[in-house]
Amino acid sequence: MVLLSLITNSFFLGYLAVFIVTHIPFDIVMLAKRGKASYPRPSFETFFETFAVIVPTLIFWLFLFINPIVFFNSGKDYASLEIGFSTWEWIIRVIGLVLLSVGLLIGCLGRIGRGAYLARNESKLATNWGHAIVRHPSYFMYITGFIGLLLASLSPYLLILLIGIPGYILTTIHEEKDLKEAFGEKFTKYKKKIGMLFPKIKY
Repeated sequence: MVLLSLITNSFFLGYLAVFIVTHIPFDIVMLAKRGKASYPRPSFETFFETFAVIVPTLIFWLFLFINPIVFFNSGKDYASLEIGFSTWEWIIRVIGLVLLSVGLLIGCLGRIGRGAYLARNESKLATNWGHAIVRHPSYFMYITGFIGLLLASLSPYLLILLIGIPGYILTTIHEEKDLKEAFGEKFTKYKKKIGMLFPKIKY
């Protein structure tokens, strides 16, 4: 399954590149123009929440960076599990890559939308770009990313990433309280239209 490993590890490098290109410029501008603008940041209220967010997130990024390096240097994907049925392996990995792609797209759109506000030193509720799809695009990116990376890599070592899902859900719930305090009725109206972590089905 060298071809599958080649495709997935090339995708991982592309994923990193897209993330860096859409995030780092806004981070630099925001640091350079640090002013009155602010936005609620994650606040961890328990040890479990802290562990469940930080550890899986670190593992997620380290795997995306290290696994391709190991693969392209050795020609072997040591972390991946071969399930024995090539058709199923293709299906599982493709589902993982789709999840990663969707999460990355929405996460990057959210970063651009919020970053544009903060770069102009405007303290306002971000409701466009990725925030017009879900209220927390970055957390959506990580939740779909944890599941997607596990499926795309077929690595049993990445089962630990699933701990990050309840971690990010708890963080989202706490951040929602801060957003309500910061933006009041505007956030309440926004909350009715846009889903918290997954898009609302409109019918």
